[in-house]
Amino acid sequence: MHVGQNILTHKLKATLDQRRRDGRLLIPPVPVTLADTVDFGSNDTLNLSGSGLLSVAFLRELERHPGFTIGSTSARAFEGTRKYLIDLEDDLAKFHGAEAGVFVNSGFDGNVAIWSAIPQPGDYIVYDELAHASIHDGMRMGRATCLPFRHNDCEALRARLEDIRNHNAGVSSGENVVFISIESFYSMDGDAAPIHGIVAAAREALPGGNYVCAIDEAHSNGLVGPNGSGFVCHFGLEKEFPIRLNTCGKALGSTGAIILCNETVKTALINYARNMVYSTAPSFLSAAGVRAGYELAASAEGEKRRQLVQQKVRYFYRLLTDNPKWRQVSRSGIVRLPTEKTWATRPLQSPIIALITPLEEADNLAQRLRNGKFWVNSVHFPTVPKGMDRVRMVIHAHNTKEDIEAVVGRVLGYATEKMESQSLRAGL
Repeated sequence: MHVGQNILTHKLKATLDQRRRDGRLLIPPVPVTLADTVDFGSNDTLNLSGSGLLSVAFLRELERHPGFTIGSTSARAFEGTRKYLIDLEDDLAKFHGAEAGVFVNSGFDGNVAIWSAIPQPGDYIVYDELAHASIHDGMRMGRATCLPFRHNDCEALRARLEDIRNHNAGVSSGENVVFISIESFYSMDGDAAPIHGIVAAAREALPGGNYVCAIDEAHSNGLVGPNGSGFVCHFGLEKEFPIRLNTCGKALGSTGAIILCNETVKTALINYARNMVYSTAPSFLSAAGVRAGYELAASAEGEKRRQLVQQKVRYFYRLLTDNPKWRQVSRSGIVRLPTEKTWATRPLQSPIIALITPLEEADNLAQRLRNGKFWVNSVHFPTVPKGMDRVRMVIHAHNTKEDIEAVVGRVLGYATEKMESQSLRAGL
């Protein structure tokens, strides 16, 4: 091995070993292990992929286009803009009530493109402190001033916007724009953005209207709204969110994402977003998978599955929080839910359940559930803030009531054992 490669390997190994000692090393599960478990981990919430429904719909789409070519051969600015891709973008823009759409290879790519290319020098981006890593990466590449606000706190947002307005002549005069970046359902806590409060705070703090609300609908696209059109469409707020990112790798079961915007923003992205300018455009195969997923989401079967997810999430919460043991478990800090006080009043349920544990206990709880043949994922810093380790569960349309009852039973069993162990240690 070359000397330089030896040095590099040694450094990387030391870094990985430290992450392993910290309990934060990411080790992908072996596929054969997943095949033997009930899925409470993946983002395939409608089970379109796992059930094979999407595969059948995808093959039908291929049959409609027997002359397809696999590769797109070039970037969007050149030969990569194929007719099938244009048609898909136009159809998805109409589906979501937007003027235009730009289809990209992933939701991560979409956020990097938006936040690196669209805000201009002198503009501000005010973002929820729990915004996705892809939003952060895009902002780091961009030219706007970026400031966080406390998670889902509309008063904190209003105060932040007022402070910017009062201390920046370009904003107060209306020359510069303030972008507000939020998510619909947050990917780690599973809570929903107070979308009406966000809009109201922006209107009140910036009465000149020089703000742009943008939303990442990764975990709501396909899952809520008319025909699965998403969080914003459910509330009829399409005009209030002129930039939306709706990904296709979660409830829709495939990959890629559509950036919903106007024609000017679309042209700007194709011209200035470096990850689009210098990347091969999405292929026919990925676009066809997305079209197949949208057809399923808009069907009667898709609606039935959306309702099942909502019903089963509520069943999980009721089963867990109504259990006589839960109050003691929650107060003890052994397991707690960030959504415990809000889920019952939410009109829409996120399929994401966060079981937050003390440090180093998330892996133990996850293993307890895996031992019961239920697959879940444990999540650690830096994916979540320090001290907020958790088991991240996802409820799916195909999870049975018996599955949910068994999972809840294992969570409570684990927590009860921990409480008894704590009591014994306290008595010694």
